[in-house]
Amino acid sequence: MSKDYRSRVERRQSSSNNGSTPAKKTKKPRRNWKKTLLLLAVILGLLGLLTVGVIAATSPKLDPKKLETPVSSKIMDMNDEEVSLVSGQEKRIRVKINEIPEPVQNAFIATEDVRFRQHSGVDVRRLFGAAFANVTEGFGAEGASTISQQVIKNTILTNEKSLTRKIREAYLSVQLEQKYSKDQILEMYLNKIYFGNGAWGIATAAKTYFNKPVSELEVHEAALLAGLPKAPSYYDPTRNPKEAEHRRNVVLNLMAQHKFISKEEAENAKSVSVKDTINPGKLQKETRPYDAYIKQVMDDLKDIEGLEEADIYSSGLKIYTNLDTKAQQVTEDVLKAKLEPEHELLQSGVAIVDTKTGAIRAVGSGRGNELSNQFSTRITRQPGSTIKPILDYGPAIENKKWSTAHMLNDEPVKIGDVTINNFNKKNVGDITMRQALVESKNTTAVKTFQEVGPEEATDFANKLGFDLDPDTTYPSYAIGGFEQGVSPLTMAGAYQAFGNGGVYTKPTTIRKIEFPDGRVIEVDPEPKAAMKDYTAYMITDMLKDVMKRGTGTQANVSGLKLAGKTGTTNFPKDLRDKYGMPSDATKDAWMAGYTTTYTAAVWTGYDSYQDDNGDALYLDNTKDDYSKQIFKDIMSQLKHKNTDFKKPKSVTEVPMEKGTGKRASEFTPDSEKIIELFVKGSKLPDVSDKFEKPAGIEGLEAKFDEKKNEIEVKWKYEKKEGVTFKVLASYNDGPMQERATINDTKFVVPSPAPGKYTFQIIAVDSENNTESEPAETSITIEAPEGEQPPQPPGEGEPGTPPGEGEPGTPPGQGEPGTPPPSGGEPGTEPPPGQEPGTPPPGQGGGNEEEEGGGGLQFPPLNQ
Repeated sequence: MSKDYRSRVERRQSSSNNGSTPAKKTKKPRRNWKKTLLLLAVILGLLGLLTVGVIAATSPKLDPKKLETPVSSKIMDMNDEEVSLVSGQEKRIRVKINEIPEPVQNAFIATEDVRFRQHSGVDVRRLFGAAFANVTEGFGAEGASTISQQVIKNTILTNEKSLTRKIREAYLSVQLEQKYSKDQILEMYLNKIYFGNGAWGIATAAKTYFNKPVSELEVHEAALLAGLPKAPSYYDPTRNPKEAEHRRNVVLNLMAQHKFISKEEAENAKSVSVKDTINPGKLQKETRPYDAYIKQVMDDLKDIEGLEEADIYSSGLKIYTNLDTKAQQVTEDVLKAKLEPEHELLQSGVAIVDTKTGAIRAVGSGRGNELSNQFSTRITRQPGSTIKPILDYGPAIENKKWSTAHMLNDEPVKIGDVTINNFNKKNVGDITMRQALVESKNTTAVKTFQEVGPEEATDFANKLGFDLDPDTTYPSYAIGGFEQGVSPLTMAGAYQAFGNGGVYTKPTTIRKIEFPDGRVIEVDPEPKAAMKDYTAYMITDMLKDVMKRGTGTQANVSGLKLAGKTGTTNFPKDLRDKYGMPSDATKDAWMAGYTTTYTAAVWTGYDSYQDDNGDALYLDNTKDDYSKQIFKDIMSQLKHKNTDFKKPKSVTEVPMEKGTGKRASEFTPDSEKIIELFVKGSKLPDVSDKFEKPAGIEGLEAKFDEKKNEIEVKWKYEKKEGVTFKVLASYNDGPMQERATINDTKFVVPSPAPGKYTFQIIAVDSENNTESEPAETSITIEAPEGEQPPQPPGEGEPGTPPGEGEPGTPPGQGEPGTPPPSGGEPGTEPPPGQEPGTPPPGQGGGNEEEEGGGGLQFPPLNQ
């Protein structure tokens, strides 16, 4: 046996030596793998604990001062100069915990941290739930912050979504719970949280929204306030009562779920309308410089990703803006001068942006800069004719390559049962696109929109910051008849692209935000090519004409290269009848325009239909120009580079003939020419034949009648109204000079002196101001026998008959300019009827001409 056994052992050893592996040895690596995994877990755990320890150890100290006072944020202008502090302190009322009713406390506990009274700063149960959500949906998907953690986050740390911040937040929250009681922590929380509209703390919120002390809050009011900190702007009951009511009801359900109130109490509270309970109270505060602009900054900050609203007021941020303090001051001064005190209810909204970058440089918002009256950015009013470059003519140039000379028909257009006509009810028939825009024709704008189509029109507008649906953008939109309307800021942003070669940049007040810990959020809207450069330039060129000779002349600034468009809207008939308004009552008045430096849009109007006395509020001819006046006053005081808009290579200038839609011909008078713009490479119109050259003279001949002693010049020409004949003549090859303009086809030269006579006849179309080619003929009159023949060329001045006097003087003639001899001696009186200064026989006054050579008078010419 032993021998056999040893034999088996030997066989195994022999097998091992040959490379085969015994079956039992396959388990050994598995035991090593488990040990390795366990070792890695221990190491990772230790590293994790070490990391947590290091992060906790490097956490900021729990500073009691920071727990009590928020750190103000700074607002910087375009030159990085500090212009204001933002802390919310002007709207903060502090309150003790014993002054806050228990139902109010419970509303916040049920909503934010239901186990607040039980945990020690961190809710472990809630933490695991949030951790699962963050793993499945991404970090930051769900928060697990307790009230204690929120106090730490809002005072000691920032709102950055990172694991490091969460570890420090948890560590400091435990410390907070060890040093302060639950009531003290809850008091800190309720006095620190932000409720929107500048209201910090529960007591301030009660005053802001309900105009009552916190001790008088009812359950439905407490629930409403408890729902606001999650998203103060979105759930703002003054702006979004529907959303606020939904959020309030969620809070009431939570209070009932956690037994803070009964289900019946919750249902009773839900039945109260939020809209009917809001009663805003006013808290006195100091007016900040550039207040209107800073309020817009506050609004823009709420839309920035990675920034929570509470950070704005309490985290010590540096907010770098695009504010041009000089432009803002000018805007505020002009609005104050124009709106106060004569028209105390008239409102205005102004937005000024940088034409190159889209940066918002200034805003003017209503009267008194009330937050609810930010007319520069929040109002949505019908834009009137300021929309025509955006929704009509711009898309036509962009998509159809229309020229500025494109002909349109100015006749009323019927859409269904509605007939659209111009404001003044006057129509001129065919008109160029340029002139239609200059005169702000409604008929042509609607027809252009129809030809372009709503798809392409809205696509063009939406690239400029609008939000239009082609299915609900009707022909009435073509002349500004919007259902929702636009704001001055939207309009300024759109016009900015026209002045910037077609490149649109979304207007913003903010450039970047710096956190105390060094983090930076860059706000850098991407410039986008919204249209072709030829579209931008051609619209601009037409809008320059609007300012020079169209509806914008009252807004034009002398010497400034401005492009712009006006706009007005009217009240519908039912509202005019209801409030007793005249038929020409204006609802909104607009002015939008730009230089290469600034773009501005101005709206004026009223925010209600009648005043407290029941009198109708509307713009009339004494007020509807206020938008133009405000625009002019502001633009004239801003510092512009005043460079002209550069014509791109894609645009070509073409001389056109007025009123024909055709190119000017070589015969088109200068007074009938106008330079129009075409997209380079596009088909040009035909050449006009309106001003064809008149037919040439036929059968021209000159004969000398010895009996009558006269030269008779005759020609043939088809009789045509408005055609006259210009007669030019020269003597002895002298200079050709105009002698007369006649209606007949015959011209007579009586008593001609010997010599050579050359005549040119030109037909003149006085109606079209055109001339035919000249027809020419010559005749020579021989001298009678015994008389000295004419001096040949070269022996005297050309055109000078031979004589004994000075060169250029006929024999016996005295001073230059006197009539030629008629048989008398030098110095004798001239024949009757030829006193000095009188026309010779057969010539009317004004037909006498002088020859240039030596002052010699051409022999008398009679027609």
